[in-house]
Amino acid sequence: MLTRTERAWPTLTALFLLSTSCAPQPEPSAPRHPVVRGSTGTTSASPRPNARAGGGRLVGAVREQGRFLLYVKGTLLATVHHQGMKSGLYQSRRVVKIAGQTLVTRLTVTPDERGHWKRIELHKPGGPLLATRKGGQVVYTHRGKKTALKLPREAVLYESQAPALMSSLIEAYDRARGGEQTVKMFPLGGRVASVRLRLDWTRTLTVGKQRHQVSRFTVAMQSGSVDVYVDARGRVLLVDIPIRYAYWVRSGFASIRPRPVVDPKLSKPVFKVRVERNVKIPMRDGLRLATTIFRPARAGKYPVILVRTPYKKEMNELDARFYATRGYAVALQDVRGRFASPGKWEPFVNEGKDGHDTIEWLARQPWSTGKVGMIGASYVGWVQWWAAAERPKHLVTIIPNVSPPDPFFNIPYEYGVFFLLGAIWWAEILETGATGSLDGVAMQKIGDRRYGDLLKHLPVIDLDKRILGKKNAYWRKWISHPTNDAYWRRASFMHKLKGVSIPVFHQSGWFDGDGIGSKLNFAAMKKHHHRYQKLVLGPWGHTARATRRHAGRDFGPRALVDLQRMYLRWFDRWLKGVQNSIEREPLVQIFVMGTNTWLKGDTYPLKGTRMERWYLSSGGHANTSAGDGILTKVRPVRRARSDRYIYDPGDPTPDPRFWQPPRRKKGQVISGDRLKAQAQAHHAKVTRSRSDILVYTSAPMAHRYTFAGPMSAVIHASTTARDTDWFVRLCEVDAKGKIFVLAQGKIRARFRASMSRPRLLVKGRVYRYEIDLWQTGITIPKGARLRVEIASAAFPFFSRNLNTGGHNETETRHVKATQTILHDRRHPSYVLLPRIPTRLVNRAAARAATPPRPTRGRP
Repeated sequence: MLTRTERAWPTLTALFLLSTSCAPQPEPSAPRHPVVRGSTGTTSASPRPNARAGGGRLVGAVREQGRFLLYVKGTLLATVHHQGMKSGLYQSRRVVKIAGQTLVTRLTVTPDERGHWKRIELHKPGGPLLATRKGGQVVYTHRGKKTALKLPREAVLYESQAPALMSSLIEAYDRARGGEQTVKMFPLGGRVASVRLRLDWTRTLTVGKQRHQVSRFTVAMQSGSVDVYVDARGRVLLVDIPIRYAYWVRSGFASIRPRPVVDPKLSKPVFKVRVERNVKIPMRDGLRLATTIFRPARAGKYPVILVRTPYKKEMNELDARFYATRGYAVALQDVRGRFASPGKWEPFVNEGKDGHDTIEWLARQPWSTGKVGMIGASYVGWVQWWAAAERPKHLVTIIPNVSPPDPFFNIPYEYGVFFLLGAIWWAEILETGATGSLDGVAMQKIGDRRYGDLLKHLPVIDLDKRILGKKNAYWRKWISHPTNDAYWRRASFMHKLKGVSIPVFHQSGWFDGDGIGSKLNFAAMKKHHHRYQKLVLGPWGHTARATRRHAGRDFGPRALVDLQRMYLRWFDRWLKGVQNSIEREPLVQIFVMGTNTWLKGDTYPLKGTRMERWYLSSGGHANTSAGDGILTKVRPVRRARSDRYIYDPGDPTPDPRFWQPPRRKKGQVISGDRLKAQAQAHHAKVTRSRSDILVYTSAPMAHRYTFAGPMSAVIHASTTARDTDWFVRLCEVDAKGKIFVLAQGKIRARFRASMSRPRLLVKGRVYRYEIDLWQTGITIPKGARLRVEIASAAFPFFSRNLNTGGHNETETRHVKATQTILHDRRHPSYVLLPRIPTRLVNRAAARAATPPRPTRGRP
């Protein structure tokens, strides 16, 4: 369901890699006086300044050997054996075992004569990564490509999958100075970032029969706070990552980990787990779908959580064990035609009935209470809606994370426009089985494709042969149904939700490429007055867990809410009947970027929201960002000049968000900083140079301006074509001119009145178009501006309209069109924004001014 740029596939690989490293905002580095250890690592010396020469200190003095264990959600996932030699050479071997697979990676760090690292080799299935340092520069070599990055001399080497190396960060802390300190960190495979360290306490703890002096540090990273426990020698004993339900622990030191916080109303991990693999669950047509069942080993009846997936059921085993140890039976099922399940795989069309039959079978089992819930993200969220629409008697609740709405409104079509890159990208993932492998090699190959070049080919229908190497049945079926006809009706569920009166936990993010689903699905359920519809929207992308960073912006620690705990509380309430009051808490919870706080209520839009119009205006020359387009709250004058541009399908208007790095010559070293700068400047470059993009920009904000919730646009437009597309993009432009995209909506003109009954245009006639702008929540600061961009294509994300009125994906003939946007008193064009009064935002920010520290334990 995803595009490479707009959507990020949350595979299990991402989960166990637990990238605790990130790219925090640059901050001044603090002087450091690290502990210096002898060659055996058994003594400590008085603090003294560390040598700084040419950039990048080595692993301090990891001159010891040991073994670390990685636990995620209570399951042992990986082991790391490391050895630091007297010479300073460091080696480690990581072994990950899950889903019947084993993944091995090896790391070697070689020092120079001063103890600074000069060469790092990371051997992994996708090919080795080599980092070499020379002075203030590091050069990455991976799969034949070389990228150079600046390396500040004080940067500390760090690798999230080598926990012993965390000692580098800890020894950079000046204990004599104390307090919170900032350290530059060089994460292997990334770019230099800043982290904040604080010494919490030093205590004497008993481990086995020995007493150890242990210090706990909090390391504040962009992905959340990490607690690091070290002994008097500086050895890392434990790295605890509460927000990810994960921790690394040195063998023999598990007892120092803090006990979980006890919540008497939350299910606790007290059950041993029994696993039944590949149970064959019968469908009504006789097909039997492969299902693995995790349930408490203790005899009894338990509520059931069902996960149905096309991405390989074994990849969900961590979550299955998490719930099973807490008194749930969890069924993981390969959907029809995928991996271990027989039958013909065709996306969308079989999930409703198969889901219904699976739910009812699970409810009848002797170990089941008869109550069934569902959870999962993306397509795994979609299947929940299809099953719910069939109204199985024993389905009690669902948690559809980042799930799309009906297919014609998101993927493979979005309001009638074919989602080109997303559809072919997803088809290749499915056809290669890329999500079923831990090594990520197939996913990497797909992600490396140069879609900006590949997708220029016409007709679109033949792209399957060019990219997949063969004809693809469902790709061609999607294209053969370019209207919301009977085929899509089978795959639609929103019109069936009147009778689906169950509690639903809707979760998504402002930058989720399927985020339109949370908006439309929530609205459909509320339209039918279904109670207990919970909605959580954060500053996240396509993910079921909270993050705090997007497009280079950090939204602070408040963005990192514990969604996993919310999900468990939701199931406890509806499947076990636990009176935990979650249904009496504010059901709607949305994050406001900029202010970086949460707004809560029971309606969406929130109570007190006022819909405000921001009108388009110009002197008739809004073309490019250098034009005279204005965005204003002042109503348009009676007579106003229209804006025009030529849309040429032969040179389709690019989506400014899509940036493709330049091709490399063999052996060429490219500056990573330069690539980053080019990517950041790309949007401005496109809108400055393309006359087929109209740009309307507001005056600088005189005061903070907050809007949060669903948005839309209305444009009055005419064209010389029989059919065309309209794209509306909403952005923030900060005081320095940096563009931050907030939302984009679109519509194919023939579907302006109905998605199932298209009507071509009369050339030159003015039509009114209502465009869904999805949703967002942000405070625009004083001095920043709002911007609206209008175009007739967003290539290569979306297939171009050929302007002929024919079939845009099977034909090749195209014609230019003159597009006219009107914005006079009779034909106003505007965006409709959900304004939140400043007093409500201030009140929420004040309540959260002193947020509690992240929970040390886990539910």
